[in-house]
Amino acid sequence: MSELILPEPAAAPTADPHQAVTASPHAPWGFWATCAWGIGAIAAIAVAEVGAAVALVEWWIATGKSVPNELAAQPTALSAAAFAILPACVAVIWLAARVLRVSVADYLALRRVDAANLLIGLGCTIAYLAVVNVVAHVTGRGPAVPFVGEIHRTVLESGTLPLLLLAILVALPVTQELLFRGFLLRGWAASRLGAIGAVALTSALWACMPANHDWIVAGQIFGLGLLFGYLRIRSGSTVTTILLHAVYSAGALIQAAILAG
Repeated sequence: MSELILPEPAAAPTADPHQAVTASPHAPWGFWATCAWGIGAIAAIAVAEVGAAVALVEWWIATGKSVPNELAAQPTALSAAAFAILPACVAVIWLAARVLRVSVADYLALRRVDAANLLIGLGCTIAYLAVVNVVAHVTGRGPAVPFVGEIHRTVLESGTLPLLLLAILVALPVTQELLFRGFLLRGWAASRLGAIGAVALTSALWACMPANHDWIVAGQIFGLGLLFGYLRIRSGSTVTTILLHAVYSAGALIQAAILAG
């Protein structure tokens, strides 16, 4: 089995991306075992989401509040789901690393962020968001991330902005990056897929997760996943992509606020 712990952040990308993710004294889970743990994490996320929704509806009923028809567009529901799935996902991937008796921080590449790579990542992320928005505007599709606009329209009425910011800028980036660019990328890059194949596969899976998105939005998410996967390999740190994910989400929120006037 190939081995995989990303090296310390470098100032420039390596010429061989597979080599950049396979130099380590610790062997990760293989391809199928990584798939199994990943399915477990996704199942835990689904259970946590349902549990959060049920608990929130019960609370609304108990306090005499009306239950909205579209839970997905409610900031409180989104925040509750985001806070619920974070510990559920982390628990599964933490257990996966501990079963191998390796450091969770090393397994998930939770390393110090290199300033040079972070600046490059910021430039790439902002540029990608700009391109996506230009394309969305030219094609008449409106905001690059449509559901963010829907959330923004209701958040001011409910007074839940602080909760929404924590959910979108902290809980969701941490959960998704630890799972996709942290755990799954590590195991799959050490398999026959190699680093490039692992980046493509994690990006495709990430794009398929929000089932309510159309194929154009899914394509945008896939492209962002490719970018984050590259930056994860370049920097050697999942912390880098967590921060950049938060930046991208913040940009989408700012855009929604501007468009709302």
